[in-house]
Amino acid sequence: MVNALPFAIVLGVIGTMAFTVYAAWSRIEGYLAKFVGSFAADLDRAGLRTPAERLGAIVATVTVVMWLVAVIALRPDPLRAILFIPISFALTALGFRFWIKRKVKKRLRAFDEQLELALRLISSGLRVGLSLRQALVLVTEELADPAQTEFSRVIARSNIGVPMDVALDDLVRRVPSEELAMMVDAIQVQSKTGGNLAKILDHLASTIKGRRAIMRKIAALTGEATLSGWVIGLLPVGVGAFIMIAQPPMRAALLNTAIGHVSIIAFCVLEILGIGVIRAIMKMDI
Repeated sequence: MVNALPFAIVLGVIGTMAFTVYAAWSRIEGYLAKFVGSFAADLDRAGLRTPAERLGAIVATVTVVMWLVAVIALRPDPLRAILFIPISFALTALGFRFWIKRKVKKRLRAFDEQLELALRLISSGLRVGLSLRQALVLVTEELADPAQTEFSRVIARSNIGVPMDVALDDLVRRVPSEELAMMVDAIQVQSKTGGNLAKILDHLASTIKGRRAIMRKIAALTGEATLSGWVIGLLPVGVGAFIMIAQPPMRAALLNTAIGHVSIIAFCVLEILGIGVIRAIMKMDI
């Protein structure tokens, strides 16, 4: 009976919190929607069309699940169980931000890969007598997402009376790419000073192609060092998992004592910092 008391306390805390969340869900949902809305620009860059309310509900669900797993695994006292709530939310928020950043990075990389072909299409359209707007329509017809979506938005804005240079500036804000910024600058300068825009865009496409070749070469030369960095970063995780499985006394000390909890948190922080430092050392800008 005595051994069941901690579980009864934990279940009581869980039930109380569940009732509180249910009673104040509409207000909580509004706060979560505002939290997700703070990532509006990144959500747009990532091409996500999921409503902010639904994403907020997902964040809340993941937070609750993470908190329940921590409570069941660590069996803390009621005060610590309550303190785990903001920690779970912070970890969920960091994971959500990391996921959004990865989605944005992936979509921007896909757009950059399409930009050379887009420049070739615009240049070809200008050579056969099409206007810039008509050449952009050609790009939307020939290329897939994300280039299709982003250039379609430029055309849509020009259809409602927005000047083309303003629509292109908005495109650069949505898609922060150095190569796209060079393309927009070339178009805007040519519109004010004159010149052969098709030839300029061809030269820019050739420059982008050469830059891509250099980046692939750097990736090949640094591949071994990158793999070594991942091995160094994941080795402590493997050792920790082995200790948790093969050493029950040490596992109990880590999961059931305050100093063990502090050690786990310190390990996670140092591991994240170490991987970040390795990635910063390996990063090269061209």
